[in-house]
Amino acid sequence: MIDYAFKEKKVIIVSPTTFAAYLQTVLQGLRALKIEEQTKDIIKRVEGLGKHILAYDDYFKKLGNNLATTVNAYNLADKELKKIDKDVVKITGAESVIEPLQLDGPKKMGD
Repeated sequence: MIDYAFKEKKVIIVSPTTFAAYLQTVLQGLRALKIEEQTKDIIKRVEGLGKHILAYDDYFKKLGNNLATTVNAYNLADKELKKIDKDVVKITGAESVIEPLQLDGPKKMGD
């Protein structure tokens, strides 16, 4: 009779003592389903965050390269200024007063 009710009529027969336990089981199943859905959402968001991190890393590398290029250009300009200053000192006989700052390039982490 219990099999007939469940298979044919989609009815679960419970007694007053098993009804609360059955409802608790159903409730736990629904909670597990909700947790599973939330987990899928969290995974999806973490994947999106991973894409943002990769994009950030790309921009950060570009920024580092641009800084290195800027430092190199500054140092080359510094050398040229020293050459000009040297020529001015030769022409005027005055003392050199220009002391530009030589910069080191950006260092990689771990160096």
